[in-house]
Amino acid sequence: MGDFTGSPNTSWPGDGQGTGDKDCAQKKGAGAAGSRPPTDDENSTGDNWSTASVLSDNSSICDLGSGPEVEEVEDNSEQESFEDRLCECIEGLLSKSGPQRKKFLDGLKQALCKKYLVDFLEKRKETVADSLLKCVKKGKTEEQSLAAQCISLLALQLGPDLVHLYTEIQAVLSTMLADNTASVQTRAECASALAMCCFLTSSPKRDDVEELCSKMGMMEDVFKKAYRKADGSLPQGNPQMSVLNVSCLDAWCLLLTRTPDFFIQRTAQTHISLLGDLLRGSDTDLRVAAGEAIALLYDMNRYIDEDFGFGEEDAETNALCDQLKELSTESTKHIARNALRRQRSRFRDILQTVKTWVVDEEVVKMGRLESLMLEDWATKIQYNAFCNVLHSGVNIHLQENVMLREFFGLGAPLPVGAKPQHKMTKVQRKYYNSLADKARTVSRGKNRDKRSAVIGF
Repeated sequence: MGDFTGSPNTSWPGDGQGTGDKDCAQKKGAGAAGSRPPTDDENSTGDNWSTASVLSDNSSICDLGSGPEVEEVEDNSEQESFEDRLCECIEGLLSKSGPQRKKFLDGLKQALCKKYLVDFLEKRKETVADSLLKCVKKGKTEEQSLAAQCISLLALQLGPDLVHLYTEIQAVLSTMLADNTASVQTRAECASALAMCCFLTSSPKRDDVEELCSKMGMMEDVFKKAYRKADGSLPQGNPQMSVLNVSCLDAWCLLLTRTPDFFIQRTAQTHISLLGDLLRGSDTDLRVAAGEAIALLYDMNRYIDEDFGFGEEDAETNALCDQLKELSTESTKHIARNALRRQRSRFRDILQTVKTWVVDEEVVKMGRLESLMLEDWATKIQYNAFCNVLHSGVNIHLQENVMLREFFGLGAPLPVGAKPQHKMTKVQRKYYNSLADKARTVSRGKNRDKRSAVIGF
């Protein structure tokens, strides 16, 4: 599949030939005429005559109206063409041919990634959801994985509007996740889709805690097999199962960010030591995912209780910091250089959070006008989960997707064509950044001054 933009020359699943292919066919059919200049008769007929007539007819130009109106007509026709082809993709999900269904699934995935289509999908959500669930239940590995990815995208497009379909969706995805005969790739994608649907259709109110806990339990049933055994030994590493374990652990962390304070405190008491077992595993990705889960638990608990994990008497935190420090400086040769560099970088940030409750802020720029601040681990986990689903389309959705903008506190989408009122000079930017840094340091210092005397690592 090419780029899913809905332009006339775009090749879609199910098309015999694009416009360019038809032009090529016409030239081949013309024989020698395709390699010589056209005659006067040829110039006066067909497309050449039509183009010349329109360009030379003043009345035709006047009838088209002003420039902006012409652009609006072109945009509308392009949007209609895009929606027509998207309808073809949705209808093609019920094709009897497996390869054809995969092509249509890939086309639908590209469309949902690159455009915000809530109005279009609102009228067809039952049809789309039902077709995707059929692909998950009856397809093969690649088709099932694509369908699960499309379900995640559908949830990001519709958000809470998917609530009345959630029961059916979660039943199919839960069954597939628990099916040990299914492929690891399929189960991993179903875990991610299940967590995304549960996350976006739930609320932090107590009436949704039971459902969140249930799905977190399902995720843990998968990755807890990597915990230390009763005799103290670690299970043998399995690269394929590590992929599934990482996916389930990431999904578990995403759902944890949606739970209330009492559940977060209870989870920290029971899971920090268990997650520490995963840090001793052989898979780098699983170690990093476990470290980020530990950092998330410490960060969220300290917003509830500022003294959580501080103090010389906290032997668990002291031992954990020693382990995190080893991972942040590891230099073993059996790990690939890029993976080792990523591990050291991530564990330096994790150690900093656990040891001193400092979280490095990240800034995500969205065009020239807006930016998103990632100031805590919960926001980082959520943003990374959305990136894993939307890929290159994440900035488009952050600019246009009303649900995501409300979720991150970005406000209503900016009007099309909006421009910045003024551009700050380099000196002004430096000045404002300096003031913000000082204010942040003072604010955090007030929360840490009473702990700094007792921390000595």
